[in-house]
Amino acid sequence: MMLQALIEYAEREGLGDADFASADVRWEIPLDAKGKLCGGPIALSEDATAKKPLPKKMLRPFTSVNELGQGNKSHFLCDTLERCVQMLDTKSSPARRVQHGYFKVLLEQTAKAVPEVQPQLAAVLAFLNDEEAINGLHAQLTQSKAKVSDNAIFTVDGMNLLQHSGIRQFWRERRKAANASTARTLRVCIATGELAETLDTTEKITGVPGGLAMGTNLISFDKDAFCSFGLEQAQNAALSAPAELKIRSALNTLIQRSKAQRLVFNDTIHLHWTRAAMPVPDPMDDILTADPEAIAALLLSVKNGSKYLGLEANRYYCMSLSGNGARIVVRDWLELTVPEVAENIADWFEDLGIIDPNGVDTKRDFKFGALLYGMVRAEIDELPPALAAQLLHCALRGRSHPLPQTALAAALRRQQIDQEDKLKPARLAIIKACLNRSQEPNHIPMNEALNPESKDPAYLCGRLFAVFDRLQYLALGGVNAGVVERFYASASTTPAIVMGRLFRNAQFHLAKTNDGAAENVRKDFESLSTALGNQFPSSLTLEQQGRFALGYYHQKADYRRRSAENKEAREAAAVQA
Repeated sequence: MMLQALIEYAEREGLGDADFASADVRWEIPLDAKGKLCGGPIALSEDATAKKPLPKKMLRPFTSVNELGQGNKSHFLCDTLERCVQMLDTKSSPARRVQHGYFKVLLEQTAKAVPEVQPQLAAVLAFLNDEEAINGLHAQLTQSKAKVSDNAIFTVDGMNLLQHSGIRQFWRERRKAANASTARTLRVCIATGELAETLDTTEKITGVPGGLAMGTNLISFDKDAFCSFGLEQAQNAALSAPAELKIRSALNTLIQRSKAQRLVFNDTIHLHWTRAAMPVPDPMDDILTADPEAIAALLLSVKNGSKYLGLEANRYYCMSLSGNGARIVVRDWLELTVPEVAENIADWFEDLGIIDPNGVDTKRDFKFGALLYGMVRAEIDELPPALAAQLLHCALRGRSHPLPQTALAAALRRQQIDQEDKLKPARLAIIKACLNRSQEPNHIPMNEALNPESKDPAYLCGRLFAVFDRLQYLALGGVNAGVVERFYASASTTPAIVMGRLFRNAQFHLAKTNDGAAENVRKDFESLSTALGNQFPSSLTLEQQGRFALGYYHQKADYRRRSAENKEAREAAAVQA
């Protein structure tokens, strides 16, 4: 079904030109009619005003990477600086000189076949055969910090040879003749189910994280152990040329779009599309941007059943890809309807909902990237490789799919070692979502805010630990290494070892706090101590550690709410006085 969905997407978008493919072009080399350089190389970009301008995308004649890998061919008219103008590094010199020769041969053949552009092509050849002019160009490119791997095109008196209709037709006829002379095997195509001429090798997909720079294969068999029934190479999973082209074109297009949307995490890229065009915002946008107004509208529309009315037949697809050397690894595949995805995303934000540290507002507008960064010290790469993909697909699949235990473990580990911010809402939101989606037999659902009715020992221990922290602050003020910095990690895993000691210290802190602000804390201390009965758990499981973290967070948020209310009351009284 995955291959068929990609083919449908390519057909819908009109993708799949076998003779031309998109390329990133960084430089224009402007020549006059005599083959002399006009000024200097011109940097090309999609948006020159961008902070880091991206190369300009152009359609260039297609040449298989498999052919280029043989070391004796080049792209036609548009290629890297090392191939087209011999701007070489020492390692690649011998092979690139051969490919540069082939680049000029193609120009000569085109000049004979397309007489109307013979003067322009002769100008390019004259320039390429002028060693002094080439050396001058190299100096200018080096000064402009060009890379030998940058693609370049030639223009002659302002004419872009890539766009000339006669040259384009020449290339199509050349490709057609080459394909006609290639003998292929008749076999059933795995994508279409039709008997067709199938390919021995497939073309490479570009831009897959973790793959090779030259591209990555979706289908590849290069070991005897991978072959069966005497079939070799890609004949083990036979594809017809038209099907392979559509699949490749769809993947390349979706990869570029997903990169623009920043849907790459831990060397895994997440592609998403629908079978039919969707006349409403993509549900994935809500996960990525977490716009508060959009989320509120989504929650309301799902509740009312109005947003995606009439689109039940539209399928929603999501696949996650990463590279393993020369091969693509399909990490995950999802197929649902658009309304199902919208409802699941609404549930995702419901599950993430948690009280703000101020103890008043409920926050649920967490961007997906913010959730990931809440579980790491600095870089997302610190997370287990598959975790980001698992979380994203759980968000799309709904509550029937529990969040991975690795997410809970990563969030708790960061919660324990983070000495600067143990009240990070994104991290606690993930912990809460993990607990509420747990399928453990005795799991306890967690509230968004403080639950004074909860009798769960782990949750009560977390609340009591927040009381210890508050009492210390009221008694001693701010200290460099307080209760939280010294004991959070041990208290959240083996409370029986440290809570007794903290309990005794709290008695001394109580003796030093006699103002009105401490009275409520004293009541919390007594009620929680009574509820626990001074019997602290010897150790806490992963889920119990999560409830400890939420108990601590909820209690701290509630104290902040009380402090703000007391301050407001005092200010109001002062005004009245």
